[in-house]
Amino acid sequence: MYLSVPLALPINSNPGLAARPKTFSNQKEATVFLARFLTELLNYQEVLDSSGLKIDEAKSKDGKVMQPLCMAQQYQMFRMYRRPGMNCDEQVILDRTMSGNHIIIAHHNQFYSVPVRAPDRGRITENELAQQILKIMETKADPRTPPVGILTTMKRPAWAKAREELLKNEQNRHNVELLEKCLCVVCIDDDVLPTTFNNPLKREDRWISDRDYANVLHHVLHGGGSRHLGANRWFDKTFHAILGKDGMWGMNYEHSAGEGPAIFITFEELTEKVDAMSPPEENMIISHLPAPEKLEWHLSEQNLNDIRDATATFDALVEDLDLCILWFQEYSKEFIKSCKISPDVFIQLALQLTHFRLHGNLVATYESAGIRRFALGRVDCIRAASPEALSWAKAMCQGDPENQNANQQNGSPDEGAKRQERIKELFDLAVQRQTKEMTDNINGYGIDNHLMGLRYAAQEAGEPIPDIFTDQSYKIVNHFALSTSQVTSKNDAIIGYGPVVPDGYGCAYNFRNNGFIFSVSAFHSDGRTNTTRFAQTLEQSLRDMADMLKKATHR
Repeated sequence: MYLSVPLALPINSNPGLAARPKTFSNQKEATVFLARFLTELLNYQEVLDSSGLKIDEAKSKDGKVMQPLCMAQQYQMFRMYRRPGMNCDEQVILDRTMSGNHIIIAHHNQFYSVPVRAPDRGRITENELAQQILKIMETKADPRTPPVGILTTMKRPAWAKAREELLKNEQNRHNVELLEKCLCVVCIDDDVLPTTFNNPLKREDRWISDRDYANVLHHVLHGGGSRHLGANRWFDKTFHAILGKDGMWGMNYEHSAGEGPAIFITFEELTEKVDAMSPPEENMIISHLPAPEKLEWHLSEQNLNDIRDATATFDALVEDLDLCILWFQEYSKEFIKSCKISPDVFIQLALQLTHFRLHGNLVATYESAGIRRFALGRVDCIRAASPEALSWAKAMCQGDPENQNANQQNGSPDEGAKRQERIKELFDLAVQRQTKEMTDNINGYGIDNHLMGLRYAAQEAGEPIPDIFTDQSYKIVNHFALSTSQVTSKNDAIIGYGPVVPDGYGCAYNFRNNGFIFSVSAFHSDGRTNTTRFAQTLEQSLRDMADMLKKATHR
């Protein structure tokens, strides 16, 4: 599903999360925070290595018992690496004894390897780790440093070819091996994205200082391109923790290794443990560990040309990305539950109504459905664009002022009441259809994985691709112009990703106690899509749907 997609990883594939910012009074506090976070990550990895993780559970289809969920994603997230390929990428599963013994820290577009185990003993201490990080943070930027990390932003076949050229040098092969086998990448960003990356829906939408929600999501998704922090990454690695100079704290992850819930929750739980710790002591105990290894690159003229090409392509992609964040706080999922409706079903129908209001049609809609009830289960596709949703959206839009004729505007109260009853009836039918779609998928009755399996089975058997997969209708239903996902976090966080087709929208939504956070993405180059208009229309759709439900309860 992921490995055969040739598009660049940032924006197109790797999601990002911006957590609540951190406050440090000095550089030492920042280094201690990172050292503590990495110490907790190492503790967590030891739990994974001993198979000691508590098994997650979910209610069975009938709701009577709790079912265990597959934990493979959790166990693999720090042991996987996505290696680029000319036709298809390779998912490298790293040997436990040969990997994870060092972390990579990115700073000023330069990579440093920090061993987490000393040669004469076991793990290094938190204090030693903090001192190693401090040595890196105190290193001044060198304008001559080649931004090799930018190569991981290329389209996958182009990066595969550039990688072959890079690996011709023995030192470069050593560097790439260290990057592949590290436990994780920590990006220390000594820059902030300018307010040109802001796109506030409301004047008060601020996350850090004068940076709004869209700004920090840009930061974790792509780093602002080569002009800012985009080369201070190695996007092929699964787990990136990102700390900005203003306290911006977040992560980016490579998607083929796992789904958001497994990886984001791990990140949040590790952060919570660090936040609960007492302030660091004033003085560090001096350690005598060797300095972190700086990864020195030996680049050919072709390598430099590849970096230039990657820079131009990546910067164009970054400039094309359109983001807008709606933090809706007029009601929350509790109101939806009180109406006996699944919050996820409700939001999916709100997105259908929004798209219909903006563009006059429904489109193939993807929502990830977790299927961890099954061994090695990842996701199937919940499809929200149904005939029932279309009928309801049409009925709702007939009441919009621009769609009403004079007779409708001057109609009697009885006619208005009948119309509202009909809208509610259509809504109930749409809810029933979407609820069935959702429950069927999470219980293994979806169609998309089944069809994908048949397609790959034909390929592996050397048979011709069945006609259904080359039919125009199949292409239409899989052109996901609305790609959505519920990515509920434990704490307030801005989470998002880019659209999956050039003329589409991405929309991640996060259920909060005080409302919902929607991260809407699109590409400026399409011309028809516009995230600000989508967010504004979605806000109105949510209001209208609540009004519809409230009126129905009063009849």
